[in-house]
Amino acid sequence: MHKYIAATIFSLLLSSSAIAVDINSVVKKESFALLKDQFGVEIRESSSSSVLDIPWNEPGVQFWLQYYNNGMNRLKLVQQIKRYEMFLPYVLPVIKEEGVPEILAYLPIIESNGNPAAVSRAGAAGLWQLMPRTARLYGLRVNRYIDERFDIEKSTKAAVKYLKNLYKIFGRWDLAIAAYNAGPGKINRLLKKYNTNSFWDLAKLPDETLNYVPKFYAVAHLINSGKIKVAKNERELLKIKILSKTSLYTISRKLKVKYSLLKTYNKQYRSGVVYPHRYVYIPSFAIRNRTFLAKAKDAKIFIYRPYKTEKVTKIARKFGTDIKTMKVINRIKGKYVYKGQVLIIVAYNADKENVAIR
Repeated sequence: MHKYIAATIFSLLLSSSAIAVDINSVVKKESFALLKDQFGVEIRESSSSSVLDIPWNEPGVQFWLQYYNNGMNRLKLVQQIKRYEMFLPYVLPVIKEEGVPEILAYLPIIESNGNPAAVSRAGAAGLWQLMPRTARLYGLRVNRYIDERFDIEKSTKAAVKYLKNLYKIFGRWDLAIAAYNAGPGKINRLLKKYNTNSFWDLAKLPDETLNYVPKFYAVAHLINSGKIKVAKNERELLKIKILSKTSLYTISRKLKVKYSLLKTYNKQYRSGVVYPHRYVYIPSFAIRNRTFLAKAKDAKIFIYRPYKTEKVTKIARKFGTDIKTMKVINRIKGKYVYKGQVLIIVAYNADKENVAIR
């Protein structure tokens, strides 16, 4: 898995949480310098490219294409892709924003089998299987209370920036992808040892990496060619803003969603406690079945827990929702909402700063 970037920069970045750090600047300058000094990586500073042609005729890629022609192997891959496709609405916008090849969005299928709660024996975690130090370098919090490697959107942003930097270093996407898996130091040593700049010339790569890139290309080819269908635009997972301190267990009871399922999508909250102004991911059926949200795509959803007894009318005005909707969703019969009561708020005119679903 990913090699640790030298500890020096991490101690510098993490010495004080109160220090404001331009993470993009640090990543670009410091990680390149450390790679050169400690791993001997030749820095090419290649411009990022959004073009990545799949060499599907390479023997290694052909092997995996044949492998996935097998009934059971194909079935298992399809199951992994179907599990992963619900996260694509949060992955693809990041890919587009960063200007990298769209097929990189399928890398988590190989990394984690499309499982956002995956943890490897080496300690890599999340959809993108980031190691703790790499995650911290790219701005993610990893501590005893929260581990943002499990946050679908945040981990995607970190992983794509890491891949983008690896491309700038190696100048080729196949080498960048191999370095993402094996570590940039190992890839650089092999390039020097075999005096080549081609991934396909690296005949003695570790088995995992030797298979990793061709396997990824094969899966990407099957998806791009339409042989395996992927739903890219179905919003099956909703991102909602939590306005009051609560727990995943409380949310699961309120929404009537299995706690184990909610925990899978929100494993970043290690203790299960969610503090105000954080986000949680919930399956869309939990809301749609009760609020007809499918008919109101621009609605924002909040979880709100009043600290004191409040009038229903006051809460409705605060969130730009109508009283009837709020009462129906939360089964409120009277005029008041009492302290500690957990409410689902579906708002159509909420302030932009409170947008919960993007």
